[in-house]
Order: sequence, then structure tokens, then C-alpha cells
Amino acid sequence: MKNKSKIIEFPYGKIKIKNKDEIDSDFDFEVGVEHQTLIDKQDYPGLVRYCEKRAKKHPDDLYAQYYLGDAYVLNGEYKKAIEFMTEHHKKYPWNPDYQYVILDSLFAMGKTENDFHWIEKPEILRMATDIVDTCHEFLKRKRKPRSIMELYTQFVTEGYLLFSEKDLLKALLNDGRFKVDKPESEFCAEVSMVRKKRR
Repeated sequence: MKNKSKIIEFPYGKIKIKNKDEIDSDFDFEVGVEHQTLIDKQDYPGLVRYCEKRAKKHPDDLYAQYYLGDAYVLNGEYKKAIEFMTEHHKKYPWNPDYQYVILDSLFAMGKTENDFHWIEKPEILRMATDIVDTCHEFLKRKRKPRSIMELYTQFVTEGYLLFSEKDLLKALLNDGRFKVDKPESEFCAEVSMVRKKRR
């Protein structure tokens, strides 16, 4: 099973501690390495066990709870992920990590965002005209071509994305306002606006 989570990994190594007395000796770079190692090995049952221990040991750690929910998703335990995250969503309805774990689970089960009772409903972005128009507005101010990855990244902070870089590339290729170089790959493709020639 591939990591289909839409959630961006927390940068453990960049944590700045203001007060050394507040340091949690278990919450350090090594925690992140162990977590990522289990994901890289696709040892999702092992990841669940690891995250369950951390969540139990640190019940007030929002990230520990999120990582357990995400581990359930990666392990295919979608109902369990939703059940676990529901209580945390009620406490912290604004938390997008919790919202995204629930959304990952719902969509993996063939459901929609409307099949859950949200306290605070997350923003969900689907491939549509407004996405393409946003890319157009962005590129109007740029002289040089921009990668699909750069265009895609600007939407990541706007909500839960229900489209991929490949979907975005396809949409731009089908719109005559854009010129796409190296269109065979979303990783290499570069996009610019089709500009009218001056007379």
C-alpha cells in the first residue's frame, strides 16, 4: 500500500526549543527518523504499534495523536482512523492534520466529506476552472516558465487537494492560455503563458 496521505510531514529536525526545561527527550530528531524508517519500509503494522505507544505516552501531544491516526490510514484501518480522530477533531476542530486524516479515510472508503459530522468543515479543493484561473493569474506576473510542482505547491496551504500534479498538468495542457514545455512528465514540465505578439 502506498503512502496516499495528503499531510505534509512535520519537520522534527527544525524544532526550536525556547526553554530547555521543557524539552521532551522522546520528541526529537530520532523520533522522526524512526517514524520515517517504518514508512520507508512500508511496515505499517509496525508503524501503528510505534505510534500507539507514543500516543499513549504523550496524550497531550497533538502531533503524537495525529501520527497515530495517519498510521491507521496507511495500514488500511480507515474506520479505526475516523473513530480515533473524531474525538480529537471535537477538541481541536481547527486542526487541519486531524481533518485530513478523516478525509483520507473517507475517500479511501469511497465516501465523501459529507459523510462525516464536522465541527469545522475543512476546505477541499477539486480540479476546476478556478484552479486553472489561479495559475493563469500567477503566471501573468512571471517572465520565466514555472514548474508544475511550483504551481501545485501554491494550493497546498489552501486546503485538502483532491487533485494531483498530474491532474493539474492535464488541465493546463487543455487550456489554450498556457504553453507547456516537456509535457511528458509532471516532474519536468514547465508552464508559461501564451503571450500575444506585439505588432
